Amino acid sequence: MRAEAGAAPWLTMRSVSQRRPTTSTQPLRALLSAGAVVLVGVVAFLVTVNRTAVPGAVQHPPVPPAVRVVAPSATPSLDDIARALLSRTVTIEALGKTDEGLGTGWLFDSKGDFVTNAHVVQGFLAVRIRGRDGTSHVGTVVGVDLNLDIALIRSQDGFPGAPLRPFTGTLADFPDPVVAIASSHATGHDDIIHERITRIAADVPVTGDTTAGQTPTSADYMDMLVLDDSTISPGNSGGPVIDARGLVVGVVTLASKSSPEGYAIQMNRVMSDLTRFAAT
Repeated sequence: MRAEAGAAPWLTMRSVSQRRPTTSTQPLRALLSAGAVVLVGVVAFLVTVNRTAVPGAVQHPPVPPAVRVVAPSATPSLDDIARALLSRTVTIEALGKTDEGLGTGWLFDSKGDFVTNAHVVQGFLAVRIRGRDGTSHVGTVVGVDLNLDIALIRSQDGFPGAPLRPFTGTLADFPDPVVAIASSHATGHDDIIHERITRIAADVPVTGDTTAGQTPTSADYMDMLVLDDSTISPGNSGGPVIDARGLVVGVVTLASKSSPEGYAIQMNRVMSDLTRFAAT
């Protein structure tokens, strides 16, 4: 068949291919095969790209996980330490026929034994231990040393809570900030009194100026811790002196009437006696 003049070339090629397939289809097949290979390659590339990146997303380098820095816990203040011990610091009520003496005591062991001064209970007929929650416990004097002015009172029905921890070493660094814990019921003042131990007094004679509240049971006190910052009041007697470690370093015993100076018995002087009393 003869192509008409002016016919488009691609129509002429198509008509030839239909009439002679064995000779005219080879280039087309090769072209189609090559196009198929290229198409497969393009598809594979796009699939790979789609698996590794979101179209249109901006790629960023991986961010390492945040490292949490835990700050060290703050050292508790003396107030914090004292508040934690308040529930084991009690009022010692010494009862006579017509009068009553008040002092402070602190839990010494798991038996319900409380340390106080001998002059708090000396000469009275009965002793009662009153907790800060208002509970009342009948007390028994299990040991007393008048020369050291120390006594141990046992609650007949026990007492909850962990005992306070005494320090039986020797204090040497002065001034040493401490707190004296008291029964506010006995003193009429705050439970926690900030003090400084300024020195150890080798000899503290009892005079009218160093006597506050009940009369001391000794005429001369040896190796006393000197507290110099806040006023010690009647009713503080027997209370613990607490250092920054939360240890009992002394027992408040005397107070000056003319200055904010008080005196406390060192624990290393009475620990053996207290331990012996508690063993009964």
